[in-house]
Amino acid sequence: MKQNPFRPPESQWLRNMVELSVLFIMAVIVLRGFLLEGYLISTGSMAPGLRGLHKHVACPSCGVEFAFGVTFDESVNGQANSGDEPSYSQTHAVCPNCGQVDIDVANVPVSHGDQLLVHKNVFDFRRPRRWECVVFRNPASPGEAYVKRIVGLPGETLQDIDGDLFIEGTIARKDFETQLDIRIPVFDLAKPAKSDEWQMPWQVKGPWAMENGRLIGRSDGVKPSEVDGETKAISGDTSDWLQLRHWRWTGGTQFVEVPLQSDEAAADWERCLIQMQKGPATWMTRIQFDRDNRVLRLQGVMPWQLQQNLVSWAETEEFRSAVFRLGALSHLTPVTDEYGYNSSVASPEFPVNDLMVDAKLNWTDAPECVSVRIPIDHHLFRVDLLLRAGKLELVSEDTGQTVRSAELKTPERTEGQMSTLNVIVSNFDHRIIVAIDGIPAFTELDIPLTATINNPAVTDASFRSPNDQAAETARIVHQQSRLGLGLRGGSVLVSELRLYRDVYYTPGRRKNGVERPYVLGKDCYFMQGDNSPVSSDSRNWEDPCVPHRLLVGKPFVVHLPSRPGRLSFAGFELPIRIPDFERIRYIH
Repeated sequence: MKQNPFRPPESQWLRNMVELSVLFIMAVIVLRGFLLEGYLISTGSMAPGLRGLHKHVACPSCGVEFAFGVTFDESVNGQANSGDEPSYSQTHAVCPNCGQVDIDVANVPVSHGDQLLVHKNVFDFRRPRRWECVVFRNPASPGEAYVKRIVGLPGETLQDIDGDLFIEGTIARKDFETQLDIRIPVFDLAKPAKSDEWQMPWQVKGPWAMENGRLIGRSDGVKPSEVDGETKAISGDTSDWLQLRHWRWTGGTQFVEVPLQSDEAAADWERCLIQMQKGPATWMTRIQFDRDNRVLRLQGVMPWQLQQNLVSWAETEEFRSAVFRLGALSHLTPVTDEYGYNSSVASPEFPVNDLMVDAKLNWTDAPECVSVRIPIDHHLFRVDLLLRAGKLELVSEDTGQTVRSAELKTPERTEGQMSTLNVIVSNFDHRIIVAIDGIPAFTELDIPLTATINNPAVTDASFRSPNDQAAETARIVHQQSRLGLGLRGGSVLVSELRLYRDVYYTPGRRKNGVERPYVLGKDCYFMQGDNSPVSSDSRNWEDPCVPHRLLVGKPFVVHLPSRPGRLSFAGFELPIRIPDFERIRYIH
């Protein structure tokens, strides 16, 4: 009998499986050893973009989901709790969207930090670029790996001034992709708080109205105008702008003040002062009467009960009116570097003027013009989307001149179908970028800004008087209120409107590159975290230099994210991990 030269199918299948398993193990070993490596983030120095151990929280007022950090770098003061029970701040979060406070997160399970795939040895073939995320060995403890963003390159002189990075005395600017990667949400129009006490950060007026949770604009063709009568030569009507009016629900450290001129009103203050000694101790520290300047001054948002008491104790109408006005003004604050991720950590707040508007526009019949107005310091610019003419223009409101222009193509649609267009306008780093449907429309416009690099420029509020801080708050609130959305000649539906801010580099421990410039040596890099208030990085280290040899690689994707869940079966509950596919993303 002739022997069958072929193996039985069963043994052939088994052999193939063994060979594939061996090849897979060898491939993993090769990739792990030479090309790729996994890295699990434990702290929140790069949040909210890259998260460490955190709790996944849904705001009960507006529904926004956000991360609440539970572990931070060692440089964060006061994060540890000496008692057995967690402190109040560790069990209660603040919503970064609507400002809702006292969100109980004590029973919310802890989620793992983001897992990164790191392209190892990529920097053996090319030099790192500014703003790249990198994984590197901690110079003080090489056994530890950190992930930060490179901000300073070998041989450069750098300094953090007013939250911005300066290289050789000139502001360092981010490109569009980096801005999208680093931006931090401030407010989403689709997520308003469900409370009668809350007010929207956009002033909806004139042709703008909220209908069924959507923003709709209807204009009769009057040209959008400037606020407070500015640039009257361009226009004279003020009704067609949706203006930023950043409203804060509670808290804050900003100072506001109102005049209190008469002796009778000053006597009211003395009566209130006696009564306040019987109330909460914080009232006495938050409100004061400046006799030299004859102003009533408040720090933070005025508590409702304090306002009611002051009005009931007063005998003059002047004092009551001042209290009401002071209470209203206390809610109008600059956009600051608040992080919902860090609400368990006490840290000073800094105003942030680098903002981004991201809007999705919809229309059936194209309006004549939709405009986005954006300020940079004392300059003001306007982006005109001339939808009927098919043009896009960037106009200086200071001079009335068009400084950039491009063709504006709108997608084809069938009759009766709505056209859709996404527009992004930002002023990060004194640079105006306009993008249509995710693509920059024209070359960015850079507004010159230099610093005297040998003159330390530390503008921490602790160095200024309350009077100066109040004046600065009023100036910034006015400046930010000039950001807006305009409409002329038609109707438009704004189905999405989001406000973002840039990272503000805080002074930290002021060791390196803050109070004076820092010069990087050969083959050394300066690292900073996106979550600047709680990041342990080159600003705070004894030796800020990260040598090139300690660079591990470039993280390029967040993979295998998960969040905690529970499986109920036969009366039992088992904790399980649920894949969180929305967090899988490419890292710029």
